[in-house]
Amino acid sequence: MVTMTGILVPNYRQVDVESWFDQKPEAMEEIFLRKADINLINKWLIRNGYSPATTEIVMPKRGSGSDDNNSDPTSPIDARGDVFFAKHGRSNSKKYLRHDFAKSKYRNMFRTYEPSAMSEQSADDRRINLKEMRMFRSLPPNSSNILSLLIQSKVRLPRYPSKDIDRKREERHTNEMEFFMDIVKDISNDLNLKSLSEKMVANISVLSDADHASVFFVEGKRSNKQSLVSKIFDVHSGTQIMPTKTSDNSIRVPWGKGIMGYVAEHREIVNLSEAFKDPRYNDEVDRITGYTTDSLLCMPVKNSDDEIVAVAQVINKSNGEGFTKEDEKLLSAYLSYCGIAIYNAQIFDAYSKEYERNKCLLEVVHDLFEEQTSLDDVILKIMQRAQTLLKCERCSVLLKDSNSEKPFSKVFDLAYPLTNGTSCHSAIRLDADPRRQQFSRGKVETVSPRNRSHSAPCCTYTSSDPCADLQLGNKLAELVLKTEETINISDAHSDPRFDRETDVVSGYHTKSILCKPIRNRYGQIIGVAEIVNRIDGLPFDEHDEQLFEAFTIFCGLGINNAQLYEEVAISSAKQTVALEVLSYHAGIENVEVEKIKNKHVPPAPEWRLNELTFNDFSLNNDEMVMAGLRIFKDLGLAKSCRIDFETLCKFLLTVKKNYRNVAYHNWRHAFNVCQLMFSALLKCNLRRLLSKLECLALIVGCLCHDLDHRGTNNAFQEKTSSALALLYGTKTTLEHHHFNHAIMILNTESTNIFSNLSSDEYSKVINILKHAILATDLSLHIQVREKWFAMVDEGRIDWDDKDLREIFRSILMTTCDIGAITKPWDVSRKVADLVMTEFFDQGDKEKSELKIQPQAHMDREKQDQLPALQLGWIDGICRPLYESLAKFDKSFKPMLNGVLLNRAEWEYLDAERLSKQGTSRESVV
Repeated sequence: MVTMTGILVPNYRQVDVESWFDQKPEAMEEIFLRKADINLINKWLIRNGYSPATTEIVMPKRGSGSDDNNSDPTSPIDARGDVFFAKHGRSNSKKYLRHDFAKSKYRNMFRTYEPSAMSEQSADDRRINLKEMRMFRSLPPNSSNILSLLIQSKVRLPRYPSKDIDRKREERHTNEMEFFMDIVKDISNDLNLKSLSEKMVANISVLSDADHASVFFVEGKRSNKQSLVSKIFDVHSGTQIMPTKTSDNSIRVPWGKGIMGYVAEHREIVNLSEAFKDPRYNDEVDRITGYTTDSLLCMPVKNSDDEIVAVAQVINKSNGEGFTKEDEKLLSAYLSYCGIAIYNAQIFDAYSKEYERNKCLLEVVHDLFEEQTSLDDVILKIMQRAQTLLKCERCSVLLKDSNSEKPFSKVFDLAYPLTNGTSCHSAIRLDADPRRQQFSRGKVETVSPRNRSHSAPCCTYTSSDPCADLQLGNKLAELVLKTEETINISDAHSDPRFDRETDVVSGYHTKSILCKPIRNRYGQIIGVAEIVNRIDGLPFDEHDEQLFEAFTIFCGLGINNAQLYEEVAISSAKQTVALEVLSYHAGIENVEVEKIKNKHVPPAPEWRLNELTFNDFSLNNDEMVMAGLRIFKDLGLAKSCRIDFETLCKFLLTVKKNYRNVAYHNWRHAFNVCQLMFSALLKCNLRRLLSKLECLALIVGCLCHDLDHRGTNNAFQEKTSSALALLYGTKTTLEHHHFNHAIMILNTESTNIFSNLSSDEYSKVINILKHAILATDLSLHIQVREKWFAMVDEGRIDWDDKDLREIFRSILMTTCDIGAITKPWDVSRKVADLVMTEFFDQGDKEKSELKIQPQAHMDREKQDQLPALQLGWIDGICRPLYESLAKFDKSFKPMLNGVLLNRAEWEYLDAERLSKQGTSRESVV
């Protein structure tokens, strides 16, 4: 016995129990309320054609005091059929009221159409809705409208759960108008082509009272590449050949083949009462399945542009008779709504695919910027992305060989894990070495599955042999390389450009090939990319070409960046080697150092090193090195700055060796500038103004200020776009090079005279040294001298001002650099001749190499104008500088006097030149 609500029920069979529940509905309801859970409710909803409820539904509490009359028509009862919960009230607590309100807002946020109000809509309202639905079809099918159309279609179209086919058949006979609206609503919001196919097949089968039905969608844009594809296949396509099954479990029917292909091609309705008698019909499926096809109705489905988007077919009318004109009319009306649904689903599908493609392209860009150090890794990643997105069996990249007659220098080949039913991970080696020509003899080295990763396909590459036509698509790649045009072959074996021997030797079956050139940022072809055999067996279409074009662009960028990186890395390695070689050959052997160390260094007065009128040509090269040691010793720099004597000797010898053998800017000029700085520090009371570190930096700056000078000025470096100009720019080009060369010497452990300084002292000396060397550029001197003149005229100099001290040091460097103009006439004249020799040599180079007319002071044909040029040099640069120094400190007066005396000599020579010119003119007259 079973007890239910106090009632005794005998232990009957299941049929008897169900009969008893039918007589006692209140007992059934009571048990359901107490025992049912969300899983049971979902089962009931699904069985009755509704969508399942979510687990977020708040279960109603019993005894809430609500009844059916208190239900609000605007309460959150969604299209899933939560009628059961609407009939039972919810708790009136604030918690549940807030929860219900929030859930109501969430459910109705995007809903513009309530299912419960459908039955109350007027005919005019339905017409408005249908107009809105047709409006979506009128938009042009381009990418700019896809997203907005997708959103509108999802928001505005009704949302209804699908009913099972038995209920639809029952409803069709009871209320045909309601049934038609239901099957329209059934497909109105489905954006998945497969589920839409299932619903359409079921609906047209019920609508036409047919035994079976099929729906095939049109794929492809051009007629020669179009075909009919079905996500599901009920029975019978009626084609002359058997339908082929694609890799995504779809059924594909060739365009124009069989009854369905005929309808799609000719846009006509085919209604057959005896299908097997029609020559277009193929009964092979009937013979296999044992099914007999009698009547058949096949109709095209059109979009708003009157294009065929699908073909629908129903077979065998249930009453045994053929399909009537009324069936055609009814089915045609429904298929117009199907066109809307198919259009929305295709837009959504296109949007989804476009999103995935853009995502993949962004990942390609990420890969390019993430990996630029290795050309192999860049190409491998790009090919993996291309193969995944384009769904092809093989992908190859062939790089152009610009250094030889070979078409390609490297070949990258990426194979899909399974091709033609067998593993296609093969290592293809095409080397110039005859011992490696295994592939040309038909041998392929197969990589064992145990030795490769399951997540990534195999990629192999080597130097390609120009005669190795067996490399996949090599001849086609060479053709693309020559013509610079894309090649898209849908059937490789029927195309004369494809070498079928390739497949014979390799055992690979090539169906379709898409081959495109790869260009760099200048538009030059640097290689060829090709993909082979779409996995679904179809040829590559226009969309594949566009997508592959994007990949070739990214591939070109990646290759260009990787090649640039390799060039930079090679250049860096070459520079490192060059520096090592330079350091070795520019270095000094220990024998020379010992020779200098063992020599006696004469005192400064013996060589008149401490005199401002020192003869620049009185010492030879080795004696100038010895004099350099004396300068460091007498200034106390060796002791105060803790400079090792052997290191100092090696430093001076190295500096001497790193000056080139040019007419003027050589080791002698560097030493003479250093000697003049030394004598100025002693004779002009400068040591009281400058610190030890400043004195050290100025002396070293004088010695190094023209290191590796090439005998040409900054303007020449700019005109010729020399390597120095590219490296340092066009401002103070040579001065930056001199400083960097000095740093290279100081960075060598055996010649680093700053090695015993503290880190702060080292930093200060290097900064002062840099400013001192850069200050020897006369263009910078012209910029700062006005400030110096103003400071001297005012007579107030704040020596605690860092900027002022820097200006003062710059003035001292220029004073010593051009100090030859202050020396006795015989020395000054000889220096001027050496300077003009360098200038004339540069002028000759400008005439011969640059084909330009040099300036007057560099034109050898105008060397008779030297006195006038020297007068301009003295009056414009030298005299104002030394006058300001004499005004600053009277100890500079001898230098000013030397300038004035030399000016008088040049003035005499210029007058003599003018006199000779006047005499020559008179004689001509």
